Amino acid sequence: MPADNFPPPTFAEVLTAAIQLRGLSLERIRGRLDEAGVPVSIATLSYWQSGRSLPTRSRSYHTLVALEDILGLESGHLTRHTHTSDGRTRRALFPWQSVMPGTEIATQIIADLGIDMQGQIARVAMNDRLTIKADRSESHQESRILWRADRNGVHRWPVVMQQDADAGDLEALPRVEAVFGCRLGEVIEVPERHLVVAEMLAPRPLQRGEHVLSEYRITFAPTSTPSFRLTRASADPVKYVALCARFDPHELPLQVRGAHSTGLGQEPTDFVDLELSDNEVQYIATDSSPGVHVMTWEWD
Repeated sequence: MPADNFPPPTFAEVLTAAIQLRGLSLERIRGRLDEAGVPVSIATLSYWQSGRSLPTRSRSYHTLVALEDILGLESGHLTRHTHTSDGRTRRALFPWQSVMPGTEIATQIIADLGIDMQGQIARVAMNDRLTIKADRSESHQESRILWRADRNGVHRWPVVMQQDADAGDLEALPRVEAVFGCRLGEVIEVPERHLVVAEMLAPRPLQRGEHVLSEYRITFAPTSTPSFRLTRASADPVKYVALCARFDPHELPLQVRGAHSTGLGQEPTDFVDLELSDNEVQYIATDSSPGVHVMTWEWD
């Protein structure tokens, strides 16, 4: 077969070959990118190398220019492989959003955005308040988070929100808006999963040990799907987590319960009954270990 009949190498293959030739670790590459002023996480580099994602966002091209220099490649050697011959990205050709679990999709998007929270920034306290309408669907959620910077220069973090809705209702996408102590950056929507991942930006780069309070609001799209839960996951130990729900006074649930699992991939099992006060309920955990907090309710 003539050589020109072979398919061209993929971006992942070209990147992997260049990294192997230079003999650099991903940690070393990340450090060099930090020095070049285009920080990117090891998770993102790993996704690029494995072919799970492509650097297709505008900010990624600045990273590729620096990466070509670090790997000793000629200008354009990497960027020319990020698209197919007809101009489409691999993401446009592969419907990953319909076959991957929502948590994995969010993880990939966060990696694509170049956000690496491990050892960078940690949650100290979290407070979520959900308002539920008379038709039992979600109206809006107000969230307040106290952050602690664990490294100089940290200035962004992700917000992930997935709305409960029927599979075919692609219009059921939540909307995120910054309220205080932050501003909205890039927003990625996955209508097939009713999922939104938003980049939140601090007012300025934070110094190690500095704390910042941020507030944002989630407005849910109209849907016929009843609300039944409020969850909050954290990979960090936190001083307190407060999950609060306010129901319409004329449409109250029969039972409300709360629980906490000690693993991010585990569903809570040891539920406790929570008492409604008029039309409001709270679930509060203090000095909590990493895991998932959930408050759930039953209507009939």
